[in-house]
Amino acid sequence: MHHRMPVEDKTKRLKKIVGQLNGIIRMTEEDRDCTDILIQISSVRAGLARLSVLITEDHIEHCMTSSLKKNQVEESIMSLSGALKQMLQ
Repeated sequence: MHHRMPVEDKTKRLKKIVGQLNGIIRMTEEDRDCTDILIQISSVRAGLARLSVLITEDHIEHCMTSSLKKNQVEESIMSLSGALKQMLQ
């Protein structure tokens, strides 16, 4: 499949988030200041939110377009709708 966002870019972003999570674990183990930990948690959440938006945009631009060509729009919309509902909970 050809996507606008290469797998390497997604992987790079995920590895950065994992690094931030490992930092939060270290900070917790070192009994660091709670506000510093909360700021790092906020950074992880923001990184995941940005990645979610990019993947959603990629899905709409690539997969939804492909579904239109295959006349499978309803299934694709239902699938995306379910994923968005889960993501936003």
